[in-house]
Amino acid sequence: MIPNYEDKYDADAVFSPTEVVGMGREGLPDVPPAVILGYQPKLTEFVEQRADSPVEIVRSQHLYPVTETVGYVPVHEWGTAAPISAMVTENVVAAGAEAVILLGGGAGLRTDIPAGAAILPTDAIRDEGVSYHYVPDGEAVTPTASLVDGLDDALSAAGFDTRRGPTWTTSAFYRETVPEISAYGDDGVLTLDMESAAIWAVCRYRGVDTASVHELSGVFTPEEWQPATENDRDVTEMFEPCVAALEPHVADT
Repeated sequence: MIPNYEDKYDADAVFSPTEVVGMGREGLPDVPPAVILGYQPKLTEFVEQRADSPVEIVRSQHLYPVTETVGYVPVHEWGTAAPISAMVTENVVAAGAEAVILLGGGAGLRTDIPAGAAILPTDAIRDEGVSYHYVPDGEAVTPTASLVDGLDDALSAAGFDTRRGPTWTTSAFYRETVPEISAYGDDGVLTLDMESAAIWAVCRYRGVDTASVHELSGVFTPEEWQPATENDRDVTEMFEPCVAALEPHVADT
């Protein structure tokens, strides 16, 4: 079981994210209250065309201010999966973020979801290691319900077919096995990703709001991987609705 040392949840860590983010500067960087974490170069290229000059958070990790209340961090420039995502989430929360959402691709586990749908995970199968260092095994790790509602409304208003349901978060890219894919799809799990459970656990531990939005990057079946080829709309078109949902959310909290 993870963690090996169970009595760690109330213990102090050796490194504080606030100390790390503030290292070598006077004060903390100017981070908006809402942050979108991005995982695809095409989304980063889209955001760079409309954002202000980037702000360094820590060690060449940057945030692009999009509006006065929303910023964007290209996580893919550092890596992917749960450990990197948790570190980036810790950093932006330490710098003042009050809401953090993931906007990125997710592998579909069901064939009855149309291409181009926006998936809003509501629960996570915790099959990575990071979340267990923040939230004990047996406790649910979920997104902020009101934020999921706001994102659903904004994406629906923008013409997206939205779906809600569980996601399966795993860091073992080469061990996503056929029996698991089949079983989780049959159980109603909508997507597979490598980050959501970790991000949500960090946000729960730090007391900030969170959610995930998945663009279907393709569909897993027990027989094969079917990459998305029919999407008329992609993750770049989901960005503005996410901003539109985040701005009133942080204004009301």
